[in-house]
Amino acid sequence: MSDFSEAKINQFIKTYPYPFTTEALRSFIEKTGNKISYAECKEFLCASPYVFELQKDVFLTRAGAFLGKKFSIKPTQEEIEKKMFVIGHRCVPYANPEVVSSTFTFSCDGKPLPEKVGEFDSNSALKFFLLYGEEYASQYIAADFANQSLNLAKLEFELPPKVFLTGVSLEPLMKKCNFRYGDRLLCKVEDWDSGFFSVEPILSHEHNLKIKDDDVKRQEWFDTLEKILLHALDTYGPLSSIDEQLANAVFDFQEVLSKDYCGSIEEFMQQSDKIGFENYGVETRLWHKGEDVPAVGKWSCMRNGYTSLIPEEWFPNFAFMVDTYIKDCLFQKSCDFSMLDEFVEMVPDRHRRKQAENLIEERKKILSESYNWFADYTAGGIRHRALELYKKVEQLLDSIESGNASDLSAMPQQEIVVLTQLYIHLVKILETTESQADYISEEYKTIMLSIDGMEMNFEDIKPVICNAKVKQDSKRFRLIK
Repeated sequence: MSDFSEAKINQFIKTYPYPFTTEALRSFIEKTGNKISYAECKEFLCASPYVFELQKDVFLTRAGAFLGKKFSIKPTQEEIEKKMFVIGHRCVPYANPEVVSSTFTFSCDGKPLPEKVGEFDSNSALKFFLLYGEEYASQYIAADFANQSLNLAKLEFELPPKVFLTGVSLEPLMKKCNFRYGDRLLCKVEDWDSGFFSVEPILSHEHNLKIKDDDVKRQEWFDTLEKILLHALDTYGPLSSIDEQLANAVFDFQEVLSKDYCGSIEEFMQQSDKIGFENYGVETRLWHKGEDVPAVGKWSCMRNGYTSLIPEEWFPNFAFMVDTYIKDCLFQKSCDFSMLDEFVEMVPDRHRRKQAENLIEERKKILSESYNWFADYTAGGIRHRALELYKKVEQLLDSIESGNASDLSAMPQQEIVVLTQLYIHLVKILETTESQADYISEEYKTIMLSIDGMEMNFEDIKPVICNAKVKQDSKRFRLIK
């Protein structure tokens, strides 16, 4: 698939609000003057976290699924005192996760609520970003334009005692309807891609301790959400993020959840005794409270009869990996391309194997003639280290994947989770070296430090996994006398 075709599909997915078929998408791409196969389209759609399959070959984007849906935000006492609310994770999963939440727009009665910046204690600030994953919360805070002078790398990725957060002013609502602590904002998605929401204030403070019908309905809403999430955890597993977990969970139940009396996921997490933020390797996910998230379960995808620990969308493109290995050889000023022979051996079909051989020869010739070692120096150094670790991780993964999911469930789960996360992060780094030259140049030291940490993680988990594999294999063999 060409970069242009991929860009067009991404644009379509982020903005198209109606159900569509694979063929309709393929036809749309071809009308732009680009060729794309039905299989490529289908593969892309099935792998995208921003698309839901309504029925066989009928899809709906998140932009369409969440358009017009309602969710609520209940400002904290501190926010009320500062006359603002922090957006943070509160629009998860109803907003485009690729857009920084501090840039979202909220309007009331057709008038945009003004932006406002407030200073917060770092511990308080982190709580506004937990649905992005605790491990990423500080990065989201650092990405806020109000903290543009904050350099996490220099601070060893620790936040200072105080940070600034860009939020939305509550002053217009305080003046208009005496909005106070205990009140909430009923939000509705108006534009998923750009992050535009309408807001209606829901006043509760004037009722003091009196329980209203909506309070009872809201508690029932929390109970319903808990049942929905528990079912989703066992059905879909950890997925690629908390955002994706929540999106899959609430999608089928929007008619039940999108109510004027709805609570918020943030409030639910604070009161639930069954679901919490739990360890998933070096990350966090929503899971059964007090339990680490396992590596495998009934959600684990199957590939050619084997249980695959890596979601299919993270398998790197064959042509991309060919170029990556060739560039690494050129960076090392080596003519040994034997590593690529393993790629060819993995292609089962003889005709396709010949095509793979031809592609490799063609790319070796093109890249060898155009390669500039000096221009590739920064990216090449990152690519080489990432590729060396990627090969080790892939080899260990291949050694433990099997056709029997119960075999994997008996292995050390958190170590396997870390292994899969290393694989995915390394694929991201390799792709970034090719697509974001400026970022690679600016963040060279940070990326290299990240690879240092990944190498140490790999050395920590490898003996644990290998020892477990040896014990497991030994049980399959018995001495026959």
